[in-house]
Amino acid sequence: MPKVSQEYRDNRRRAVVGAATDCFLAEGYRGASMHEIIAATGLSAGAIYNHFPRGKSELVAACAQTGLDQVFELAQRRVAQPFDPESWLVGVLEELAAQPRLARLLLITWGEAAVDDDVNAALGSHLEALRSLVDEQFAGWAVTELGLSRQDATQWVGMFSQAVLSVIQGWVVQSQLMPGFTHEPYLDYARTIAAVGD
Repeated sequence: MPKVSQEYRDNRRRAVVGAATDCFLAEGYRGASMHEIIAATGLSAGAIYNHFPRGKSELVAACAQTGLDQVFELAQRRVAQPFDPESWLVGVLEELAAQPRLARLLLITWGEAAVDDDVNAALGSHLEALRSLVDEQFAGWAVTELGLSRQDATQWVGMFSQAVLSVIQGWVVQSQLMPGFTHEPYLDYARTIAAVGD
């Protein structure tokens, strides 16, 4: 029997995570069953458990981590030189608006983090990394554009980055849950927050 390559295994694992994510988006992490996930993949139960020996709990963690990684990559990709806070924040929100599945996955992941230790740990690491990215970019901008010293910029960004992250989190919650949510007025709000330092 020919040996299966690591690339093949990685691709198969990604396909399983993708199918499981579809189930979780439709039913929630708690609502989707392993039977539904196995059926969605088109694979045997043995093939699924070969990649995810702990079953559903491991799949939940993998799907959550994949979504969080996508959000961080999106935020990192929006960083341009010279850095502009408004362009970055609005750009992140625009990219999330273009990926409603990712926004929904974020929301259900945040909810699951309240009751699942593995998801909670993944979310904590993600938020720390995202906060560090915001701190670094906004502090550098404050030194260059506002003329702050590095020490003053570090103190300023400690407050400001929390506001920036709350704008992103607020967009996810409101866009997914608020009836009649409209994107453009929210972008105006984001621009107002980003312009506080001007």
